[in-house]
Amino acid sequence: MTPLVAASRSHLGVRFRHRGRDKKGLDCAGLAWLAYADCGVVLPDFRLYGREPVRDGLTERVAEALGQPVAVAPVRASDLQVGDVLVLRFDVEPHHVGIVGDYLLGGFSLIHADGHTGKVIEHRLAPDHVERITHVFRRPV
Repeated sequence: MTPLVAASRSHLGVRFRHRGRDKKGLDCAGLAWLAYADCGVVLPDFRLYGREPVRDGLTERVAEALGQPVAVAPVRASDLQVGDVLVLRFDVEPHHVGIVGDYLLGGFSLIHADGHTGKVIEHRLAPDHVERITHVFRRPV
């Protein structure tokens, strides 16, 4: 397990809050930002986005903070490493951020602040999630 994954997991169960950046509430970008901060890495933050962050340059802001992506769609599971930061799409455009963890039963997990469940969760990174990845960023801590 990487320090970033350990930091991300320390926030499991924290409630979802749009633009949240602390233990009171996190959104998907806020989870990554706070996990890096927990590891001593201060990233530039960008909170001025609406409910559809793709319209406000989400992927570009993640690249400004983490560097150029190491993979772009189409992404294969073999392109991933534990601790990678992912940008995913669930509709047409990319609008969600998650962190790759190591799944207990083998393979990868996805750690993210999920607006549907209302909290930070971790689950197996299923093939249909891999198909939704648009960008993979790798900034080890």
